[in-house]
Amino acid sequence: MKSDLPKSIHFVIITIALILYTTAQLAAAGKVYLVLGSDTAIWNGMDVARYNCYYSPLLYTDPSANAYGVMDPTYRNAMTDSYGTPMKLTWWMMCGSIFGPGSNTNVPFPNVMTMYLMKKYHGERVQQFGDELSLHYHTFQWNDYDNDGKFWWNQTYTFEESRDDYEFTLAQLLIEEGVFPVSFRSGWHFMDNGWQHHLDDWVPYSMHNDWPNDRIDTEEPLDNTFHWADAPGQFVPYRPSPENYQLPGDGPGWNVRSTHLNTARYRDLIDSIFTRAANGQDQLACIWGHLPETDFLSNLQIIDSLAHRFSNQTGVSFRYCTAIEAMQRWRETSDSLPPVLTFDAVESGDDVYFQITTDEPIFQKYPFVAVKTIYEQYQLIPCNSSGANSWQTATPVSKQFLARAAVAVCDTLGNQSLDFIDFRPADTFVDNEDAGYSEISGNWSSVSGDFWGVDHRMAGISTGDSAIAEWQFSPAADGMFNIEIRMPNVANPANQLTFYLTENGSAIDTISTDAPTANAWHYITTANLATGSTVSLKMVAKTNLANANVAAD
Repeated sequence: MKSDLPKSIHFVIITIALILYTTAQLAAAGKVYLVLGSDTAIWNGMDVARYNCYYSPLLYTDPSANAYGVMDPTYRNAMTDSYGTPMKLTWWMMCGSIFGPGSNTNVPFPNVMTMYLMKKYHGERVQQFGDELSLHYHTFQWNDYDNDGKFWWNQTYTFEESRDDYEFTLAQLLIEEGVFPVSFRSGWHFMDNGWQHHLDDWVPYSMHNDWPNDRIDTEEPLDNTFHWADAPGQFVPYRPSPENYQLPGDGPGWNVRSTHLNTARYRDLIDSIFTRAANGQDQLACIWGHLPETDFLSNLQIIDSLAHRFSNQTGVSFRYCTAIEAMQRWRETSDSLPPVLTFDAVESGDDVYFQITTDEPIFQKYPFVAVKTIYEQYQLIPCNSSGANSWQTATPVSKQFLARAAVAVCDTLGNQSLDFIDFRPADTFVDNEDAGYSEISGNWSSVSGDFWGVDHRMAGISTGDSAIAEWQFSPAADGMFNIEIRMPNVANPANQLTFYLTENGSAIDTISTDAPTANAWHYITTANLATGSTVSLKMVAKTNLANANVAAD
């Protein structure tokens, strides 16, 4: 009995020591913030050997495609972090450059079509899950660097070559889709000091440090040139140096290491992230993929499984965050309030200036102010300081040609405010899926596919017969409106079309035409319309052909 007592006492002491050690280790453990997301483009139709590409929207519109899959609550809610929050995703939507000359007429603006499609078909889910929408930009340029007579969409040597298109895209994205980036990922992870300086002027958070990778492409078509061998190798944010974007310095913006889902999956990176956190260092990792990838959904599930495995092994909790949320948590701030923003037009004859104020300092060098003209030109307007947290645009814009103005600011933590002033009503699109569309006569049926929206309507017409469809809308303001129609391609199209335009039942114009060019906007007429009136465009389709068809979209 006596010989057992010391052993028993020794066991208790060891147990207490282990408890004390484990408690101290947990108290010193760092935090893990996982930013999962997608550099989101459209690959179906993208061809770097073709200037005017047609991009299929089915990635976003087809219920069997990945966009619907990743937005399915059953799928998403099955993956939660240590706090029970479902996985959040950051959608860096690829806009600009190669999309600009796109031949799509089934979206309002091909240059920003990915953002348009994501918002139109999945915007409610984005809000439901707390996802983030932002920008992904590739420095594609249609050129012939090697002068062999063959043009490609090449990656540019420098950001400066793409600067005008990039700023155009920022302006159009803000004005048309109400999005301005607070976080950003560059295409191919390309970066140079000029681009970093531009980011430091406008966008606080970047997540494209691709350490340790370094590559130069010398054979056209050029792509995937990047330099990150000298950048930090840990998943810890740093402020890029103005002299060398790879090195930590005193620049105003932030960057952090990123890795592809497959790399994180196969190279023990998740293990290393949790191990470093267990040793007391907070970790913020950007783990990205591409929505069109066939294994995108399964890769997210595997990352979720790995995160839980290593969280259980190390005792370190983790959070799923958007890019902005992760940076704010890593910076240990509780401020989530956006700046109080005022945006006013100051008119002097035909000249329009804009006055902007905020209730706190902003990250940007001055507010990002963009305007759109009636000719669908987009322009960034510089600002001058007019006092503490107060600015006025430096150059006037002609009111005669103004359509819309917009401003974007965020505070130094990335809390964003946007505002808009409409000088002309926005374009109105009435699709066959909308309440303003109706069919008056004819035997109509739906045709699913790659159209404006997910389908169009089609009717067969015999000689001497007709089919009638109608589109209605109410103008948001008084003014002159161009009325146009876009018709899908059908076999043997009816060749006798008459369009009747009325306002509140009163005839305005009647236009007769043969079959319009398919998949192109066809001008009908221009009319002076009143705010709130009921405007109707009625199409009566007839034919002298056998077995003709007419489509309405």
